[in-house]
Amino acid sequence: MKNKKHTQEKLMWVSRAVVIVVAVIAALMALNKNGSIMDLVSYAWAGFGAAFGPVIILSLFWRRSNGKGALAAMLVGFITIIFWNTCLVSGGIIGDGSFLIYDTGMYELLPGFILAFITMIVVSLLTEEPTQEMYDEFDEVAEETRNDI
Repeated sequence: MKNKKHTQEKLMWVSRAVVIVVAVIAALMALNKNGSIMDLVSYAWAGFGAAFGPVIILSLFWRRSNGKGALAAMLVGFITIIFWNTCLVSGGIIGDGSFLIYDTGMYELLPGFILAFITMIVVSLLTEEPTQEMYDEFDEVAEETRNDI
């Protein structure tokens, strides 16, 4: 819907549809008798941590990081969390163990974070280097930060 003119009425209907979809997904998740709110919160934090943690850290401390590396890292982190939780810990969407490959017992944030971190480094190194202007801006901000401490 970006860069298109829409009426307020159409935007309202799209907003309502999104709310309905989210409500249906939440209702389906609530039907899982084996799940708990803490499990859902833990799963959500793992997703946020694996998708955004490495990107934030490397963007702040590594001048060679770039947008393509960040996007790849976010995708790998997010997908790792879903795969790890679905196939290696919980036994699948059904919850009966039919999708269970191997029960690691490990919190999915750890492998998601590590794989996303490695992905951002590799993709950033394999894609175009940031411009000298970006390096200069990074160095300027880093110098200002050092002076403020």
